[in-house]
Amino acid sequence: MSVEITEVYPRVFRADAKQTIYVKTNGFSGGLFAKLQPMEKHAVTHSPEYRLESGDIRYPFLPMTDLGGGLYSFEGYFEGEQRFSFKVKSGEEEPYRAFLYSLEPDLARLRAFKCETHCHSCRSDGSGTPFEVACAYRAAGYDAMALTDHGWMEPSIEALDEVAALTKEFYLMPGEEVHNEWSFYHIVHFGGKYSVNNLLREKKEYINEQIDKLLAERDFSDVSDARETAFRAVIAREIRRAGGVAVMAHPYWDVQGEYFMPPEEYVHHWKHGDFDVLELFAGNDNVGNGNNLSEILRTELLAQGYRIPVLGASDAHVTVRHCGYDYFDLQFSIVFAKDEEDIPEAFRDERAVAIERRPEDGRFRGAGKYRYVKYARFLVTEYYPRFAELAAVHSAAMAERDKAAIAAAEADIEAYRKLFFAI
Repeated sequence: MSVEITEVYPRVFRADAKQTIYVKTNGFSGGLFAKLQPMEKHAVTHSPEYRLESGDIRYPFLPMTDLGGGLYSFEGYFEGEQRFSFKVKSGEEEPYRAFLYSLEPDLARLRAFKCETHCHSCRSDGSGTPFEVACAYRAAGYDAMALTDHGWMEPSIEALDEVAALTKEFYLMPGEEVHNEWSFYHIVHFGGKYSVNNLLREKKEYINEQIDKLLAERDFSDVSDARETAFRAVIAREIRRAGGVAVMAHPYWDVQGEYFMPPEEYVHHWKHGDFDVLELFAGNDNVGNGNNLSEILRTELLAQGYRIPVLGASDAHVTVRHCGYDYFDLQFSIVFAKDEEDIPEAFRDERAVAIERRPEDGRFRGAGKYRYVKYARFLVTEYYPRFAELAAVHSAAMAERDKAAIAAAEADIEAYRKLFFAI
């Protein structure tokens, strides 16, 4: 009987500890061999004496323990925080390969959240009710989101209330895209205690006073439109006063034949620390020009000592599939937080990774701090595909408001999570 590997678990381990890996087969009974190879912190040198006669390099296959019923185990030492290659074979068959990961205690204490922070419903210029949009994101495997309709926070509260009445497994935050009628700007706000759009509508005189005050206090000679730049800075400040995250949204959006934000204004805002996070990978960039330019300008500013946390967001106005992917699942964030309430602070604290995926083949890239990017990449390929399948069942139960089915789906998700993470 030829061996077929049906499952390897857990997949994430504690660093610097010897732990057990389990391999489930199709009922195979016979000798299985495995090797665990670290991909960064090499436990064996590259010297020629570690090249095996078989041609396999550096790490030998060792016998696994047959636990009966097609289940095998293997003891491995997980040195440091890194990705591991785990191969299993029987005889001369081509090895089966899986990837594992080990985490240092501080990162092991954080939970990964796949998160959307910029999207729209039919309450502004999108499609689908707020609840329908939330269900669509859940079906695509998201853990958390903020609906950010143009001009209004209320739709996000509507979605939040409907979802919270059904489940605690999918977390929604208040959100809005801040506008007003006398200045051309869009600023994303999520996680705040009240609407800054409403503040603009109700206290125009106060806002203008704050702009005039900032114009008198700060040098704006490095930008072409001082008042507009001051306007953005004041709105970002008001978002922070509301307790929210102030996001510089799509600075290189190609709109009305020009970029949404002049590059000198981009630099000015980060020089003065006006925003909390940069929307580095923005979904309205259909050809990659803007995201690429934003990424390079950020790189140059980082070299000058600026601090610029990032996120990825779809800015989706639809909930449809594109080239085999959900249109709204091509740009997103993986954020590492203590719990749901910590998500806004995790973005501010640079514990988030911006992801941009190519629709034609699913290949993707991440941006952020190296430690978080490499772990986020592992999760996107190894954890989230199966999670999305389970989340789709959960979403369907939510859409039907079937509490028994919701509870069953949540139990399956929790079982998968416990199987995957040994931390």
